[in-house]
Amino acid sequence: MTPPNLVICLILGLLIPCLSSASPANIDSIFIKGKLSIDPNNISGMVITDDFMALATDEGTAIQILPRQKHQFIARTSNRIVLSSGKDELDIEGLAWQEPYLYAVGSHSKKRKKIKADFSNKKNLKRLSQIHDEPARNQLFRVRLDDQLKVRQIESLSLMLIIKSFPLLSPFTALPSKENGVDIEGIAVRGNHLFIGFRGPVLRGDLVPILKLKMNDKKFAVQASKLKLVNLGGLGIRDMMTFEGTVYLLSGPVNHLPNDYHIHAWDGKTQLTMLPKLKTVPHSIGKPESLVVKRRSKQSDLIFWIGQDGLYNGGIQSFN
Repeated sequence: MTPPNLVICLILGLLIPCLSSASPANIDSIFIKGKLSIDPNNISGMVITDDFMALATDEGTAIQILPRQKHQFIARTSNRIVLSSGKDELDIEGLAWQEPYLYAVGSHSKKRKKIKADFSNKKNLKRLSQIHDEPARNQLFRVRLDDQLKVRQIESLSLMLIIKSFPLLSPFTALPSKENGVDIEGIAVRGNHLFIGFRGPVLRGDLVPILKLKMNDKKFAVQASKLKLVNLGGLGIRDMMTFEGTVYLLSGPVNHLPNDYHIHAWDGKTQLTMLPKLKTVPHSIGKPESLVVKRRSKQSDLIFWIGQDGLYNGGIQSFN
């Protein structure tokens, strides 16, 4: 007999696990018609507007725009946006939207190869001894879309020099991600400011960095940068979004150890004491990596949409 706390949704003829909890409230699904032209099992960034949805994957070099058609989002190959002509994957980890610009940020991280079970200790130690720098990950993109969701311009810049300019962050640029090295996973936009959220490093066991970037009004360039710290109780930032003047943070584990995921409301200021948990994300077999905050109407409560790495099409669900 199926446990009462297991929710199963039928989407596009495929059974996928959904967000679930002991007493779910108004859980809705996102319906995608057609097949994504990016990796559907590694969704790492998400934007949902009244007109379209944008999805990113941490594999490859492209993101995808899905126009809204009533209660569905339509996946067409023509709406696939290739951000780079290079072959190296960009490791896109976050998306943000402020008309007419769609922002996409790479992790700016280094990596260490994994141990292979069929390798000898000598071979595995050699694999572990090397830290790999992949410059293609060190990019922030700005994509200008027209009213028909067609790309008019793609611009990019690196945040690495800005990251290295802060003494608190500079030592961690030499470390791999998942080992408390620099690992960007969230981006949010408010006016002429971008907020860049880090999964790692976590400082003193609790404090997570957020870069606040003031962007140039006339060209795609950073005019000024400030470093903020927030206390998430040992968790890192998995995504972020601004809504109605507030920055919402999705927190989760820095490495692959099981842990809870939470949503926090942040006022944009350094918070050295524990930032309160606004919501706890219902447990799932996926890894929550994308956050969208909306309302059904001006008077209704907040709705939180969560996209997850490891589930087909992101296993996108909402709860309130």
